[in-house]
Amino acid sequence: MILGRWNSLRSKLTRKLVLFQILALIAFALIASVPISRFASGAGLDDRIIPVIADAITFEDGSMAIDPDDETLSKISSKFPGFWYYARTDRGQVVSDGPIPEAFAPALEYLGYISFGDFGSEDFPEVAALIVRQAGSEAGRVHIATGGGPRFDWLSVGLLFANKYFVIFSAALSLVLIVAIPFTLRRALRGLDEVAREAAHIDINQPGMRLTADDVPLEMQPLVTAFNDALGRIDEGIERRHRFMADAAHELRTPIAILQTRVELLDPSPERTQLMLDVARLSNLADQLLDLQRIDVGYSRFETLDLVRLGADAAAEMAPLVIASDDEIAFESDADTVNVNGDRVALTRAVTNLIQNAISHAGQSARINVSVSSDGSLTVGDSGPGIDPAQRAKIFEPFYRVKPSTRGAGLGLNLVQEIVLRHKGTVRVGQSAQGGAAFTIALPLASPGT
Repeated sequence: MILGRWNSLRSKLTRKLVLFQILALIAFALIASVPISRFASGAGLDDRIIPVIADAITFEDGSMAIDPDDETLSKISSKFPGFWYYARTDRGQVVSDGPIPEAFAPALEYLGYISFGDFGSEDFPEVAALIVRQAGSEAGRVHIATGGGPRFDWLSVGLLFANKYFVIFSAALSLVLIVAIPFTLRRALRGLDEVAREAAHIDINQPGMRLTADDVPLEMQPLVTAFNDALGRIDEGIERRHRFMADAAHELRTPIAILQTRVELLDPSPERTQLMLDVARLSNLADQLLDLQRIDVGYSRFETLDLVRLGADAAAEMAPLVIASDDEIAFESDADTVNVNGDRVALTRAVTNLIQNAISHAGQSARINVSVSSDGSLTVGDSGPGIDPAQRAKIFEPFYRVKPSTRGAGLGLNLVQEIVLRHKGTVRVGQSAQGGAAFTIALPLASPGT
C-alpha cells in the first residue's frame, strides 16, 4: 500500500514540484547573493567586511577609535597587506587604518554624503577598488569606505547559505511548499478520485451505469468519455445476449414439447425410456437458459415460503424421472416447517437441478436423498462415486464438466449458485453419508414478523 502511494501520480507530481521549487529557491538565492556591482563596476569586494569594521569602532571620551584587540579585523589586516578602511560619523568624526590610495584621499572628505557605492573597473584592474556602505556602531551611524580586503568569491556564496536567517527562511518556505502542493494537487485531482469510486461500483447486473466527467481535469475527460462509450457497447452486447437466450429458449420449448408428446405415445420399451430421458434433458436445458435470462434481468418475486414444502414438491416432481433412470429418491426433514424468504420458482429450479445432476452422475441404481434442516439448509445427496475434492471449487463455473464426455451443457450447477447468491445464501459440495456427492444450500431464515 505504501509503495503504491509512493508511485501514484499525485505523489510523483508532489515530489517533482517540491524539488523544482526548492531548486528554484536555491538558484534565486545564489543569484541574489552575488552583488550586482560585481558585474556592473567590477569592484568585487566582499561587503561583509563592513559590519566587522563597524563592530571594531569604539567611542570613548568624545573620541572615536578602533579596538586594537579585535581579532577578526586583525586577521584580515594580516592576511591582506593592502587592506584599508576609512570611517566617518555624521558628526564628522573620522577613524582610518591601512594604506589608503592617494587617488581616493580627496574624495573621502565627502564620504558623509555617500550612503552606498562600488567603485572599480574590470577593464583596468590596476586601478584600486573600494566600496562604501553605512553601518551602525557605538559611535552611531558611520559611513565606511574600504578597499584592498577580501573579495567576493563562490566560497563566500556558500557561506551565505549557512546563514541562519537564510536557513530558517528556506525551511519555512519548503514546509509551505510540501503542504501546499499536495493540497493543491488533491483538490485538482478530486474529480479523478470520485470517478475511481464510481468505477469500483460498476456492476454487470446494473446496466446503464456511467462515470461522471464534470469535475475531471480536461486532459482526463477523453479517457472518461471513452470508458463510458465502452460501457455503452458492453451494455448493448449484454442486451443482445439476453434477447438471444430468451428467444432461443422460447423457440426450443415448442419443438421439445412436440417431441416429448410423440415419445410418450410410443410403446413402452428401453428405447422409449432413454428417449424420455434425453427429451427431459433438452427441456431442462431450455428451462435453464430461461432461468439464466430471468436472473440476468433481475426478475424475481420474493415471498415467505416453506423450505420443507418446496423440497418435498421438488422431489415429487422429479420422482418420475428418477424412477425412469432406475434410481430411488427419498425426502426427509427434521422440522415440520422451515420458513425462508425467496423466489419459489427460482429455488425450485435450483433443487431440481441438483436432483437432475445426481441422476446424471450418480450412476445406475443410485439412491438420491433430499433433506431439509431447521437451520434453513437443504441437502441433495446421492450414493454415486462423489466428486474429487480438487474439482469441487470448479464445478460451479459455467460450462464446466467433471468429465468431458458427460451429458449436459454444464449450466446446472452454475445456475444453482447464481440463484442461491441472489438469495444471500451459500451452496457447497461435500461427501454424503452414502459416500457420494452432497450439495447443501444454506439460506437465511425468514424473520418471524414476515
